Amino acid sequence: MKRRAWIASTYPLTRCLVGLCCVAWPYIGMAQSLSDDITTISGSGSVFTGVTHTRTDRGTYTDTNTEPVAGVSGNIGGTLEKGANALALRYGGTIETRRETADGGQTDSSTLTGASRYTHADPGSRFDFNLGHTVTSVRNNTGFVTNPSSYDTQNTVTGGAGLKFYPGDLSMLRFFGQAGRSFGEDELGDQESFTAGSELSRRLNERSSVSLNTNRSWSEQQGTETTIDSAQLVYSLQLEHGSFSIGAGGSKADTEYTGGAKDEHDAVTGFLERSWVSADWRTAVKYDRRMYDSAIDLSREVPPIFDLLPDTVRLQDLVVSDSLLISHNNQRLCDVCTLGVYAQGSILESQLSGAITHEYRGGVNLGFQLNALQRLSFGYSWQGDANEDANIIVDEIHRLTTSWTRQLAENTTFGVEFNQSYLRSRLARDDQDQFELRLVLSRGFALSR
Repeated sequence: MKRRAWIASTYPLTRCLVGLCCVAWPYIGMAQSLSDDITTISGSGSVFTGVTHTRTDRGTYTDTNTEPVAGVSGNIGGTLEKGANALALRYGGTIETRRETADGGQTDSSTLTGASRYTHADPGSRFDFNLGHTVTSVRNNTGFVTNPSSYDTQNTVTGGAGLKFYPGDLSMLRFFGQAGRSFGEDELGDQESFTAGSELSRRLNERSSVSLNTNRSWSEQQGTETTIDSAQLVYSLQLEHGSFSIGAGGSKADTEYTGGAKDEHDAVTGFLERSWVSADWRTAVKYDRRMYDSAIDLSREVPPIFDLLPDTVRLQDLVVSDSLLISHNNQRLCDVCTLGVYAQGSILESQLSGAITHEYRGGVNLGFQLNALQRLSFGYSWQGDANEDANIIVDEIHRLTTSWTRQLAENTTFGVEFNQSYLRSRLARDDQDQFELRLVLSRGFALSR
């Protein structure tokens, strides 16, 4: 079942972000001390200008287009704590203007990604609750695009509460409810779901624990009701240099359509995760198998908040997915260089249409500290889609980034960026190459206790 995502405009959010950067600009170079209630706040604001050259293969000829580009960008993040209350957030956004040299037309676009999460959890209280917001760029069977600002934007708000009981010195039982809602103008953009569940955990020793998690999630959209029941047994172990966890269980989904027709689906689910950690590097391997729905995930999945979310989050219907992720980050590959590498492969099977999709992504980031004031960075990422035949890539995009930055003052840097994108597709659309050269002036700030 193919659906098209269209989300309400995020210009008000982006304007707030840029406005915050502008207000903070005269002060962000100053070192300040915050009250004991705040842990850290950091961010940056940038202005940039450059030129973008795009080549589109029309089959019998090649279209070329060159556009001057100017814009502003910013990001802000932090962690605030006061007693049992904690707020963590990170957002990043860009507003840019492009002018086509051929006809003089002007195009304005914006992107905004990030998340925030507020939690109240007092160890001396049985009650806890949370609130959250997430904004991501999304696509649904639309293929990749060279310019990430061409993706749609999804805003999501979540909230929930839990109640704890302690049946023993080493055991804890928690009942919870969670709700999530996304905003937009169609069936995928405007969704909501609810989840109720329980978690029974027991500490086995100082380093290990076991838990039994059960939940029921349901959503209703355009007269179609979907319910997913899940249960999973989880074992976790903290090692001297890393961690290990494993979970196994099952999920059952019931879908009731307008008119009374029903579908039932079930799947074995589980995960296996192992990480190795040292002072300078971290390596992790994770396999995950789960059943999910694009609407029900709004109330079941807690998004990450310390890393900006990917540019292309695929929206799906009721899906069973198998994914394997391998990542390695080394903050000291050598005395002056850092390295980050990741690779992920996923198999997604629609429970409604039976369609199978293979998704792949991978990348590497390498940084060199040339001297005390200059840094050189290289980045490469690849994303690809295949249908039932995993070996035939029907849609893929390569992105390469090269950047040089020089520190002009304590919190001010100047940089030159060269970005390349190569789109290749077997679908009914054209291949495209895009090259962009940018000059960037940035000023950052960091406030801490």
